[in-house]
Amino acid sequence: MIEKCRSWHIVLDPSEESPLNGECQTLYAHTTGKRVVCPCCGKPTSTVHSYRLRKIQCTEWLGHHTTLILKTRHMVCTNKDCGKKFFAEPLAMTHPYGRHTHEVEERIRHEALCQTARKASETLAIQHIQISASACIRVLRLLGRVNPEVRTSGFVGLDDFAKWKGHKYMCVIVDHYTREVLAVFDSRYGQEITDWLKSHPEIKVVTRDGSQSYASVISAASELIMQISDRFHLMQALKRDAVEPIKALLGQRKQNTAYPYPSEDEAYRYILGDICEMGDAKHRDRVKTYYEVRRLKDEGKTIAETARLLGIKSQKVYKALNMDTSKVLSTEQKLAMKAARDMARIINAGCITPSTVVKRLEGKVPSSIVHRCMRSLSERYKVLREEVRIHNKALGEQKKTISVRESTIWKYIVTGETTSKKLLKLHETHPEVEQVILTCINFRKMLHDEDDAPTMDEWLNEAGACPLKEIRGFAEYIRKDRKAVELACQTSFNNGLLEGTVNKAKAIKRSMFNRAKPEVLRAKMLYSGLKWGWNYHPN
Repeated sequence: MIEKCRSWHIVLDPSEESPLNGECQTLYAHTTGKRVVCPCCGKPTSTVHSYRLRKIQCTEWLGHHTTLILKTRHMVCTNKDCGKKFFAEPLAMTHPYGRHTHEVEERIRHEALCQTARKASETLAIQHIQISASACIRVLRLLGRVNPEVRTSGFVGLDDFAKWKGHKYMCVIVDHYTREVLAVFDSRYGQEITDWLKSHPEIKVVTRDGSQSYASVISAASELIMQISDRFHLMQALKRDAVEPIKALLGQRKQNTAYPYPSEDEAYRYILGDICEMGDAKHRDRVKTYYEVRRLKDEGKTIAETARLLGIKSQKVYKALNMDTSKVLSTEQKLAMKAARDMARIINAGCITPSTVVKRLEGKVPSSIVHRCMRSLSERYKVLREEVRIHNKALGEQKKTISVRESTIWKYIVTGETTSKKLLKLHETHPEVEQVILTCINFRKMLHDEDDAPTMDEWLNEAGACPLKEIRGFAEYIRKDRKAVELACQTSFNNGLLEGTVNKAKAIKRSMFNRAKPEVLRAKMLYSGLKWGWNYHPN
């Protein structure tokens, strides 16, 4: 303890009593030296303004919690041009306004970073350092307020992880060579990430997943940065887009076609056509002329134009325009017209036979009129429904298709080998599926730069001609991010280190019961592996 006092430039005061209250040992001391340098102007002074007592917690002494009551001086700067008239003399064992020595602060930081705040408080109590769990949290929040200024190797990777899954995501940047976490951001994509990349012009390579948002963030920082897409994420994207559709192609059976039913408007048109066909030839011509004249009038034709188009006299057109509908239609047609819309609704609901429509109308219209109004509709849909019946019967006679597990299909794509007899016979049973699988295998070969791998242009052409639309969409995605994918094929950089860092972040969240604030999470990710010096303070 005496050696520590000498290094701290203080002297224990033997005149003061140092009582031992339970487990607490209190020591009294005062600073040595006469002249103190002003922190503002640098001029030494020995003029004392006042004395203050500072209570500082030290490391244990003789197995007891130790508190140092230190008598310090507030000095007066004698330089008239200095803007600071009074200042406190600096202490070697702690920073300004500090309540703990540097060694105690180092222990608090170490324990708070390595375990939860409550466990850190209990562990420090064993070391005779009294601090609450909330104070440990405050230390971490002070550390994690901002990302520190660091120097990178020029090869970094970035990835996102869930702070609150499905709602809030954060971003982490890691150095590929030092394997240290460089920065943690509160958002997944934002201007702060672009600003951080701009502040490090030494960065040459950035690895990322296939997100186009990250691509634009990096491009906004500098066009000279080489972006490398992660091979694992590319293969996972291929798995997501290819395996399930391939299984569906292998195991699908064509669904039975449903029997067709006309829409309400279509049924109404058929019914109106049959109503106009009621009666003898002369009556039908009269009704047809009446409705044609009405239609041409609605289109804006004059009487003379209408007469010329229909090949009738203008007097007949004029008479038709001034005639009431009730004088044109017969009694049966009037009755059918009143029920035409109801019949159309019933037919659209799934009743295509006249007898069923008669029952639904509940005797409002005679059966003979209903059968006459549905003559054209029944004949048309009888043919369509017969085609559907023949088609469904043919499907029922087909053999069942094969079923293969998704894991088996993916293993075949990844390794190029399989023991599944069903997959080995694809060239006989499903040649179109074999073409899709070979396209996926060629992408894997190209991504890992194998000897017999196709070039990027060859694979894009092959995928563009693939019968599976999901593969064509995947090829379009590769085309948009072509440069990053080509670099992934040519270099060994990947985002594996980032995935491990994300797993570490998940472990930290679980240890904090998923309640770690961004500042605490940033501090634990950035500083948990560092060895602290006594002269460090975030201020």
